[in-house]
Amino acid sequence: MSEQDKRERLIVAATRLFAQKGYAAVSIRLLAQTANVNSALVSYYFGGKEGLYKEVLQSQFHQVVARIENIDKALPPIQRLECFAWTMAQIHQDFPYLLRFGHSEMTNPTKCFAEIIKPNIARLYQFLHQTVEEGVAAGYFRADVNPGYAAVGLASILNFYFIARPVANSVLGSLENQDGEYVRQAIELYLHGLERR
Repeated sequence: MSEQDKRERLIVAATRLFAQKGYAAVSIRLLAQTANVNSALVSYYFGGKEGLYKEVLQSQFHQVVARIENIDKALPPIQRLECFAWTMAQIHQDFPYLLRFGHSEMTNPTKCFAEIIKPNIARLYQFLHQTVEEGVAAGYFRADVNPGYAAVGLASILNFYFIARPVANSVLGSLENQDGEYVRQAIELYLHGLERR
């Protein structure tokens, strides 16, 4: 096994373990056993458990922000918000532990909250705030819309569904393309509330 493979195995194992058990409950020994590598490699590659945790969070949140910031800023605000919603839905499919990390850090913050989570959430917020602000200025959205509340509102509408998906599945049953249908309806209702009347 190459050095890169060992490092990657640690990141993959750590992502699942930290998300499922929380940072404090995961030992270096468990990380190494799960990755099937020598425990000394945690310090060698990452400087210790905290460094590995930082690497996991940076990887998760960096990719999320990169995808959102890659949305074409030349799109009209309505289409930009639609792209945001569909991109977030895909992100939740690709990074199933993302919300666990975010929730854990918000409710029981480590040093990583201030260093990684908060700045990345701020960048997502800025994207939404600016998009809504432009929509208000261009007359697409109502003049009385507060862009800050609107930004938090859309993020909440989308993220809460993915947090509550197990409960939603038990209530709604297993529907075909349930995630896609939820996102379609949520963004439609959200945009209808912003529309200028």
